[in-house]
Amino acid sequence: MRNFIAFDFETANRRRHSICSVGMVFVEDGKIVDSIYQLIDPEEEFDRFNISIHGIAPEDVIGAPTFDVFYSSIKEKIENKLMVAHNLSFDGYALRDNLARYEVEPSYNQLLCTYQLSRKIVPGLPTYQLNSLCRYFGVNLVNHHHALDDAEACAHLMLKLIDEYNLTDFEELYLKTSIKPGEIAAESFRSSLVSKSNNKRRFSKSIDLREIVIAKDADPSHQFFGKNIVFTGKLKLFSRKEAAELVAARGGIPQNNVTQSTNYIILGDFEEVMIKGNKSSKLKKAENMVLEGNEIEIISEVDFMKMI
Repeated sequence: MRNFIAFDFETANRRRHSICSVGMVFVEDGKIVDSIYQLIDPEEEFDRFNISIHGIAPEDVIGAPTFDVFYSSIKEKIENKLMVAHNLSFDGYALRDNLARYEVEPSYNQLLCTYQLSRKIVPGLPTYQLNSLCRYFGVNLVNHHHALDDAEACAHLMLKLIDEYNLTDFEELYLKTSIKPGEIAAESFRSSLVSKSNNKRRFSKSIDLREIVIAKDADPSHQFFGKNIVFTGKLKLFSRKEAAELVAARGGIPQNNVTQSTNYIILGDFEEVMIKGNKSSKLKKAENMVLEGNEIEIISEVDFMKMI
């Protein structure tokens, strides 16, 4: 557990395959021994919102390698290593989607998420964003949303969790958190997950999301501020109530059902629903309302986590 690679991606736009920078920090025996930072040509247009987050502009990646070239250069170095991200639901799928995009066979790696681990090990915190957890654990995060700084902060956070909660191996990790590592391989990808067999449902009855208190001091420039947001489908990283609390902390307004005022629908099981067509009544209603001219944006849990 004390040997791993912490990694982070920044993207040119909201599409997760649009990686424009990579940060990787290599940890051996609990110590940082190496790091990599690389700008990437995403071969995609840059979105102003993303530029405002990480500061990388189109002119910065002129002459930079594409992701397939970069990955080929570090593939042997990361082979069979545990890889850790703070938001694996985004970074893990960004890795998978880029490799698929360029038809590159991945190395075998197991995967863990410090966001997911922190929620299980340190319950009750008001937020589990990387910068907030760094403050909580006393980790220095100099330049949030710089891929290398975020990867280094993730590495220190992982070591804090390992040391302070005695996570000696995957068996101990599972006993304390019910989390199973994900994996990426030549023919498969699976994000880390919380095993249902070891956990009771937190809520036995439906919850009125309208009762969640909306933060009065939230940043009015956040995309969710003042927006009405509905959840549908099964979320992987947290319960619907927990996701709604994240929205409320940013000034958003969680809704139980789709209405004329709804701005966003957060869709769990995005790929299965959109590919297999197993759409909930909420999603069907929203799609009909979009056809009628309502401005409702339907986004996946992965994109939701990036926006949060």
